[in-house]
Amino acid sequence: MSFRFDSILRLNKSKEDLLQKDMGQINALYQRQQDQKTFMQDTMEKSREELNEKKRSNASVDTMMLYDNFFKGTQIQEERQDKIISEITTKLEAKREEVVEAMRKRRTLEILKERNRLKELKIRERKETAILDEVASNLWIRNS
Repeated sequence: MSFRFDSILRLNKSKEDLLQKDMGQINALYQRQQDQKTFMQDTMEKSREELNEKKRSNASVDTMMLYDNFFKGTQIQEERQDKIISEITTKLEAKREEVVEAMRKRRTLEILKERNRLKELKIRERKETAILDEVASNLWIRNS
């Protein structure tokens, strides 16, 4: 006898797999955005060091303005990057909750399936014991 919710269990496993795949894609996007933000911060830090060196060697006003514009643009881009990362984090958390819920449903059905298997095993054992008792009883009556 098969588990009556086997098709639902398979469906839930497939759904969980798809959700995990989606979560993996969102997580990869999150990581790429974090890497991009780190790259921007590193570039900005290197530029600050370059500016400090140029200040020591009497940099021109045009150079200072150029660096200032660069820092302002990088700051704007960093704020934009933070907003993107925040949105991705929200999506990632929502997807994580979906995955956890799908896992919980799948696990519930797996527990039901295991209970069903144990119940069928007990029934089969009782039937076998009844058959063996009947055979032993018939043998005893014949030998008496």
